[in-house]
Amino acid sequence: MIILSAFIVSFITCSLGKKSPTIAFPYEWLDKPGFGGDIDQQGIIEPSGICFHPIRKTLFVVSDEGGLYEIETDGTPVSSVKFPEDYDFEGVTVHPQTGFLYIVVEGDDVIFEFDPDMKVVTRIFPVNREYRGIPNFLQKQEEEYDNGIESITFIPDENHPEGGTFYMGNQFDPSCIMEVLIPIKSSQAKTTEARILRVLPFELKDPSGMYYDPKTGFLNVVNDSDNIFVELTLSGKMVKEYAFLGNNQEGIALDDDGYLYIAQDSGGIIRVKDLR
Repeated sequence: MIILSAFIVSFITCSLGKKSPTIAFPYEWLDKPGFGGDIDQQGIIEPSGICFHPIRKTLFVVSDEGGLYEIETDGTPVSSVKFPEDYDFEGVTVHPQTGFLYIVVEGDDVIFEFDPDMKVVTRIFPVNREYRGIPNFLQKQEEEYDNGIESITFIPDENHPEGGTFYMGNQFDPSCIMEVLIPIKSSQAKTTEARILRVLPFELKDPSGMYYDPKTGFLNVVNDSDNIFVELTLSGKMVKEYAFLGNNQEGIALDDDGYLYIAQDSGGIIRVKDLR
């Protein structure tokens, strides 16, 4: 009996140590519950990142196959660009003042600055893997695929010399959320290095998508491995955690009207009403 009791206590303790979110993300389906809501009209292959453009009032979607797509918020195609090489695009964000896009190329861990009017890459920013004296903090895998930077968002700051900083999620080796300085104002060179400023203390496996909400001041991050959505302060403190909808959620974006968009790597762009 003592042995059995000890086993039960041990089992309960271990179970409590692996809690999943008990609160579901509050949303409203805009079509048939559980089935509607997919606005992708082009069959975009492996959509892996998405952002809402506050100037153009459109969405930009990137794919694992090196595609960049501009669509209306109802999914109507606007334009697309296919890059010559099959870059593994994993995230995209927008500078709300200039309107330029910043696109993550996973594996290479570089950021493309892209002019959506001219439809050209204007600058390239390789991310220095060093942090706090560790040269290969962002580990480079040479013999297997490098699951590196997976998500990105820009956070404006009028008092910052660069106009703001970028927050990025690294998938593995290590899984982390970091603040990164990209010299978008201080350098005019075609290729300039970006560097890690700090790593947030909050630990989240595979931060696959993120966006910044200027109304709340929170960083919104999704983990597609466990279907978890979290709201974080910029210091890395968790505010709320939700069980999240969708599958293989590799990109998230919120528009001006409170609609949330989810880019699913397995296919589809889900649009729901955010009820938070």
